[in-house]
Amino acid sequence: MLDIQFILQNKELIKNVINNKSTSGIEPNDIDELEILYKQIKELKNKINLLREERNKLASLFKTQKPSQQQIEHGKKLKSEIAELEEKLRRLQNKYNKILTYIPNVYSNDTPIGQDEEDNKVVYTWGKKPNFDFTPKTHDALLKNLGVLDTERGVKVAGFRGYFLLGDLALLHWAVLTYAFNYIVKKGFIPVIPPTIAKEFALFGSGQFPWGKEDTFKIANPHAEQDYYLIGTAEQSLMAMLANETIPENKLPLKFVGFSPAYRREVGAYQKDLKGIIRLHEFWKVEQVIIANSDENQAIKLHEQITKNAEGILQNLGLHYRKLAMCSGDMGNPHYKKYDLEVWMPGAKRYRETHSSSIMSDFQCRRNNIKVKHKNGKVTFAWSLNNTAIASPRILAVLAENYQNKDGSITIPEVLRPLMFDKEKIEPISLY
Repeated sequence: MLDIQFILQNKELIKNVINNKSTSGIEPNDIDELEILYKQIKELKNKINLLREERNKLASLFKTQKPSQQQIEHGKKLKSEIAELEEKLRRLQNKYNKILTYIPNVYSNDTPIGQDEEDNKVVYTWGKKPNFDFTPKTHDALLKNLGVLDTERGVKVAGFRGYFLLGDLALLHWAVLTYAFNYIVKKGFIPVIPPTIAKEFALFGSGQFPWGKEDTFKIANPHAEQDYYLIGTAEQSLMAMLANETIPENKLPLKFVGFSPAYRREVGAYQKDLKGIIRLHEFWKVEQVIIANSDENQAIKLHEQITKNAEGILQNLGLHYRKLAMCSGDMGNPHYKKYDLEVWMPGAKRYRETHSSSIMSDFQCRRNNIKVKHKNGKVTFAWSLNNTAIASPRILAVLAENYQNKDGSITIPEVLRPLMFDKEKIEPISLY
């Protein structure tokens, strides 16, 4: 969420951001309506306060002397006027809040301006595409032939996009997640296993709501006092963990690495990636989250650090990838600056996004009310950053295609073998 004073002082900038981020739920001219509502609400609050002061004076007078009939009638009239104005204020405040919560974060000056993935800018590549003396297969064909991926039974049990990982693929799943988790912990991050069921404020605080509400699984519980949801990333719980807290400046930055399952309905991608394990309703993630001082220069340095951490994992896995600066229309509404890492998949003959790395400025912290108390006593909203250290099973699809052999077997990357009983290849499995 943005500060209302910043919005009103930079109306044309915000309108451009709305256009350039392809934001849904709001139009540029809504900023003009927001300004009108802001002024109306301010005037209405002043009027209500004056009427309350008058009513309080009258109530104090009634304590010392018997009120006249005229005074009693005036008191009733004041009560009625206040109630009427408070209802009007409530309606205006609802309209105001709806517009305010849909306004996206501004983007950094070096963010490419564009509408979709075609406008993202490649800023760096590492490694080379693997060469094969045979035609490489796609991951779903490889893994199903080995019997370690079963999407048919997955659909039977869990519905669309359901899956089972079996045998060595299940071991590889845990190995790569454990490797990434330990790798980030060694970088000085606090390891956290967060709750995966969260209250609505946690999803709003991260910026998942209101835009991504349709992609979030809501837990049906008619006896609950409020709505609960399954998180789409550990970032949502980790940000909410510090909600309504003020952190001393000398304790920042706080660096966390969360390890959790993640759940996404993928409503907007219903017909995308129907085969294999690229796009799923449930998966696992290792997520880097940083709460930082309200200092853009520091945030930029931390952004490069968490991106380097993710790159280090890919490099140690021996995967060729490219780093992209995300354009305004493809970066997401809460983001200030964002990189994506895309790994080459030789079977699919295309790059696929495996990691994202973002500066959120104070957007999330303002929503979660996370503040910094500076040495001089000043209090400001903190800044936040996040990065996908690894997401699985998607990374398994990447590993399968890059480490496949002519006979259909899949070699296990060396760094993961100690976590897989020193196995060198994924062995085929048959249930019966």
